[in-house]
Amino acid sequence: MATIKEQIEMIRAEIDKTQKNKATNAHIGKLKAKIAQLKLKEEKAAAHSKASGGGKGFEVKKSGDATVSLVGFPSVGKSTLISKVTDAHSEAGGYAFTTLTCIPGVMEHRGAKIQILDLPGLIKGAAEGKGRGKEILNVIRSSDMVLYIVDPFQDGHFTGLHRELHNSGLR
Repeated sequence: MATIKEQIEMIRAEIDKTQKNKATNAHIGKLKAKIAQLKLKEEKAAAHSKASGGGKGFEVKKSGDATVSLVGFPSVGKSTLISKVTDAHSEAGGYAFTTLTCIPGVMEHRGAKIQILDLPGLIKGAAEGKGRGKEILNVIRSSDMVLYIVDPFQDGHFTGLHRELHNSGLR
């Protein structure tokens, strides 16, 4: 049995061979509909394979009384902050995207244990999935609080972060 891609290619070849006129319009339309059905079937199969463990995401075990996500663009000081206020060591570098995964740390404040998550920097288009944006936004979504870390010398940082979170459905 031919794969879905092979079936689509065979149908496209038949469309190319078919002479185009009024008498063959209906036949060509049915062939194009068949291609659309096969593409839909292919997308469903791809989505099903992803749902059953396809891509690696950030898996963070919640601990403490509350969870706070540090959100900001690359190289604004998220890793430095978490290293200073928690027991976690998050590598801080002089270049963008030093942090590539979620780094959890726990901070105690007045008897409460607060889990702080250092996340990779968000970039413009994160809500559409750029720069592992969907994975980062899913961690933010499960947090109790979001703390924006911004560069005070960059006017658009706060509004840019706010826009990305708003575009992904976070309020």
